[in-house]
Order: sequence, then C-alpha cells, then structure tokens
Amino acid sequence: MKPHSIVSMMALLTVAALSHGQAVMPGGQQDYQAMMQAMEKAQAEANQPGDERLTCDQLQQQVVAVAQDPAFVAHVKAAGIAAEKDMVQMQAAQSEIAAKTAATIVASMVPGAAMGHMTASAVENQAKAAQSAARVQERMAQGQQMMALMPKLMRAQRLVELAVVRQCKWATGVG
Repeated sequence: MKPHSIVSMMALLTVAALSHGQAVMPGGQQDYQAMMQAMEKAQAEANQPGDERLTCDQLQQQVVAVAQDPAFVAHVKAAGIAAEKDMVQMQAAQSEIAAKTAATIVASMVPGAAMGHMTASAVENQAKAAQSAARVQERMAQGQQMMALMPKLMRAQRLVELAVVRQCKWATGVG
C-alpha cells in the first residue's frame, strides 16, 4: 500500500469515527471528561524530542508503522465489516418501506385488516428497539477501541504534519 494511501485512510477513519460520535462514549459528563483527558494526553505524546531532525524517509517509516500496527489494522477491518453490514441493512430497509406502504394502503381499505397490520407493526417495533440497543453497545465498544488507538493516530498526524512542512514527496497533496 502506498504511504499516501495509508495516510489518507488514517485521516478518513479518524474523521469518520469522530463525525459518527464513535470517540464519544455515552454515559455522561465523566466519560466525556475522561475522553478529553485521553485526547490531551495523546496530543502531548504525539510530539517527541528529535522529531524536527527526522528525514522524510524516517517520517514515512514511522507513519507506515502506525498504519501497519496489528491493532489498527484489526480496527480498520472491523470498521469495514460494520460499514458493509450497515449498508446491507439500509438497502433492506428501503425495500421494506415499499412493501409496508403497500400493506398499509391495503389495511386501510379492507375492513378489519388494520388490526393484524397494527399487531405486526408493534412486534416489529419491539425487535427494532432491541436491535437499536445492540447497535448502541457496539458503537460504545468501537469508541473505546478508537480511544485506545488515539495516541498512535495523533503521533501519525504529527509526523504527517512535519512531512507536509518539509514538503516530503510522499506527503505531497496531504495538507
């Protein structure tokens, strides 16, 4: 994989995770404060003595090392699988909308048909509520995984920033 692609992928994953609230763990002010402290610590650790003396090749090697970290790769794979699953569910939901619209129309025109339709809808709503609760738990776990990776991601961001300032060939167009 090209280093530019790795950097772009890392940036997109970070932005996507933050924009979907994965870095924010539900549970109140205490969790938010813990998250902010972890972010501040990760930012502080991103700067290491001697960074300014690193060559473009050394910067690239360190960024690639972060991108190839087994924990990071596992997180990326899991995020990809979750995204595919979400897409399949959205496509299925769109198909269901047409069928349910037709069923609602029929139920509204046929005397007595509305009761069965309402019962089926109530059962379906209960199942969807359970699925929603499971998804919240899944998102919380993803947020915790993302927070564990934050020091590495912040370090990679710092290295990329240095490479952009130095106008390293591999970082051209990243900024």
